[in-house]
Amino acid sequence: MESIAQLINRSLALPIRVLIAATVLSLVLQTIAQSVLNIFYARSQYPVAYFVGQTSFDAEKLEDWYQVMDEAGTIGVYWQTQFVDFAFIAATALLHYWLLLLITRLLPVGRWRRIGLAAVVIGLLAPAFDVLENLVSFIALSNTTEILPVTAIVYSSFASLKFLSFFAVYLWVPVGVVAAAVLRIRRRNSSPAPTFTT
Repeated sequence: MESIAQLINRSLALPIRVLIAATVLSLVLQTIAQSVLNIFYARSQYPVAYFVGQTSFDAEKLEDWYQVMDEAGTIGVYWQTQFVDFAFIAATALLHYWLLLLITRLLPVGRWRRIGLAAVVIGLLAPAFDVLENLVSFIALSNTTEILPVTAIVYSSFASLKFLSFFAVYLWVPVGVVAAAVLRIRRRNSSPAPTFTT
């Protein structure tokens, strides 16, 4: 079975046009998945912003928010939202993989290339933490009136790690693009001018 490192190295060797096409396609899929997820989330009538709900670290608050949806008759929609979220997670994993590989490919071999590869790994951790967060949410949803404090803590911990990973990725993207452009310009300017002999 091919390891992640081997897969990344093989993908990195693909032509630039293939990496660009894969990135664009992944962006389209992720945008569609995000739109559908937003619709389900709005229909569930979750009473607070998802960032607030996922990082509360508070079992009582989760119980209160679930009760609001239960009384509104939308708790079932929220269950469905968790499953729709897996499609968004898969699309996000693809986008992070191809976009970050594309940026890495544009960087010169050496320290910057190694930083780019580390960003690819972090980019895959974000959806991985999202999966773990969803799985714990199913535990909380199995008994919305008696959520254990440890469940809320684990749930919010995975959510916080997810958001930190997302932040790192979206901070790196502009930095990596600018670095690739600057380094290419420097390398071009430092190249010796061609000489002509008669």
